[in-house]
Amino acid sequence: MKYLLALSLGLSLYACGGGACPDNDVAGNYANDDLTGCDLAGHNLQSSNLSGANLAGVDLSEANLSSVNFANADLSGADLTGADIASCNFSNANLTNAKFTDADLFGANFSNATMTGADFTGADLSGPNCTGATGADFSGATVQGGNNCS
Repeated sequence: MKYLLALSLGLSLYACGGGACPDNDVAGNYANDDLTGCDLAGHNLQSSNLSGANLAGVDLSEANLSSVNFANADLSGADLTGADIASCNFSNANLTNAKFTDADLFGANFSNATMTGADFTGADLSGPNCTGATGADFSGATVQGGNNCS
């Protein structure tokens, strides 16, 4: 249905993981979508809704993901190297083995997220919320302020 709607609106989507991948600079509602296999490196998905989406192993490096809702999403093994992820909501997300190297995570919400093995080397974590997060290791990251982040 989303594919037909996108075509009728003149938007370009390409297939992946049982659904359609957002084209570059097409922010929108991808809640609960299967986006595995998508290459979203460098994309502008600012303010998109990716809650509950399956993004396992997806390349999101250098993407503009500021203010994106990733609540309950699976980002296990995803590459977010150098991405702008300021003010994102990762509550209850699976971030196991995700790569956040050199990412801007200013004001991110990691409440109740699973973060085992996630790499935050060189990341800016100013003012995050980590209440209830498990497996977090912020060694090598800049952490200033925030709730329950150590």
